[in-house]
Amino acid sequence: MTKMRTALLLAALAAISPGAARATNGMRMIGFSPVQDAMGGVGVGATLDAASLLTNPAGMADLGHRLELGGAYFKPSVSYSATGIVPGMIVAQDGATLDSDRGASPIPVVAYVQPLTERLTTGVGVFGVAGMGVDYAANLFNGATLTSYMQGRFTPAAAYRVNDRLTLGVTGNLMVAQMKYDVAAGAGQAAHDTATSVGVGATFGVKFTPVKRVTLGAAYETRSWFQDFSFTVPERPNPFMPGTTIPGGTDTLAFDQPQSATLGVSVTPVDALLVGVDLQWIDWSSTMGDGLPAYSSDASATGAMPFDMGWSDQWVVKVGTQVMPTARLSLRAGYNYGKMPLDPDRAFENLAFPAVSEHHVTAGAGYAFSDRLAVNVAWVYALNAKVEGANAAPPPPMGGTGQGIAAYSTEMSQLALDMGLCYRF
Repeated sequence: MTKMRTALLLAALAAISPGAARATNGMRMIGFSPVQDAMGGVGVGATLDAASLLTNPAGMADLGHRLELGGAYFKPSVSYSATGIVPGMIVAQDGATLDSDRGASPIPVVAYVQPLTERLTTGVGVFGVAGMGVDYAANLFNGATLTSYMQGRFTPAAAYRVNDRLTLGVTGNLMVAQMKYDVAAGAGQAAHDTATSVGVGATFGVKFTPVKRVTLGAAYETRSWFQDFSFTVPERPNPFMPGTTIPGGTDTLAFDQPQSATLGVSVTPVDALLVGVDLQWIDWSSTMGDGLPAYSSDASATGAMPFDMGWSDQWVVKVGTQVMPTARLSLRAGYNYGKMPLDPDRAFENLAFPAVSEHHVTAGAGYAFSDRLAVNVAWVYALNAKVEGANAAPPPPMGGTGQGIAAYSTEMSQLALDMGLCYRF
């Protein structure tokens, strides 16, 4: 019990650390640990570390008694350009490229797994799961564009080994998310300072070994139901009707995270080689689709510009391999592809929440100093990707008039470096 209390304390400390997502599918991380990241995010058919608490809790039954601590350095590079702007619409020169000033983020990982009986294994962890944002000093509507969303999870879990071939698992997803945005101040939009919301959900998993050296996995993550984000906005001058003001008030935003389903397979043709493949579906359209996320309050009363992200569902392919040239050294590599869920005709939304990344290449290694202590490292690079389109900007509120955009582009690349320690009791 002392060890469990220690793990919970470490988890609590990690939960209050700052962070945002690593390399992402949409706004969701491709993997949740150095091992998963090094293998392209694979973690449903193959179980190699305690991040299976999130991806497929049935895999915990194969891990034994362990504590894992890790962290990542994540750095996105995001830029935006627009041409054919009506004068006064943008501060930068027509056609100029604007770079986001959002810096790098540290991301902690803590996970603890403990078998209770030969059949029952429990675990708990804290993970950074999703995030996104930009920081443009000047952009559309003659003002700064700042957005930030971050989500962390506390994950109590259990796995039950039915027999030598079949294992079942379940994780309770207890979540905290923070969001803020300051966009289109020149069009009378108020800054929405950081709001916090808590949420709940669950993940169910199964692993099955039909024949020796082949393992099949499946996982279903429910929708993450969050409390509405509540933002207090001030009264402010109306830039389109001098001498008048735009009322203040409270904007409440209903913003859940989507359900997902994953099938995975891992094959170990020889003892020193493992190959894993996962296929994941993410239901972005239900939480980030047309007209979403939506204000649950009367946002027109405060002049808040409605969201209309227009995201589509996303299919993600993850491929990873692990080679062990010696009993202590593991070499890993992977590839992750998920077609961007963005609607090319949503220029403003894609500027503020640029889920552009599609192709990820990954690599890493692990070294066991002893039977108890091992270190794992990973490198993830999301190749530069771009979305281009044209649309009319949403009309400014409270008496303003709409202004058109002829063409725009948003592009992004991402770099993540991971390191973690695993201690087996």
